[in-house]
Amino acid sequence: MFAKSIAAFTLANLAATAIAAPMSSPASQPIEIRHQADPAVTITFEDDTDNHWPITVPSSQTWTPTNVAESISHVHIENTGFVPCAFFGVDGTVIVSFPGDVKDLDVGPPQTIVGGICGPFKHE
Repeated sequence: MFAKSIAAFTLANLAATAIAAPMSSPASQPIEIRHQADPAVTITFEDDTDNHWPITVPSSQTWTPTNVAESISHVHIENTGFVPCAFFGVDGTVIVSFPGDVKDLDVGPPQTIVGGICGPFKHE
């Protein structure tokens, strides 16, 4: 009986102390949010005459058409969306971007890029 009373008293004191004295360790500090609310990827298409078409693609696994009919020869990608992306050309080119990519690529042969999709790819 005495041991049960000591154990109950000790548990009650521990619980009261934990509630009354919040931890001041780094674990109790607010967590820094490292992603955007609606992350997206920006890709800029360029033709041989130096025309530019910037496109922003959401990371929601939604097909996004480029609506650019011109033949594209260069792309600039800034993937700050924390997700992989793929863009597709009419002649079979596939441009792949991974999280953190900032790069310039040549498209060969130059072709119309019809659209792309960004988001976590599902494996089946």
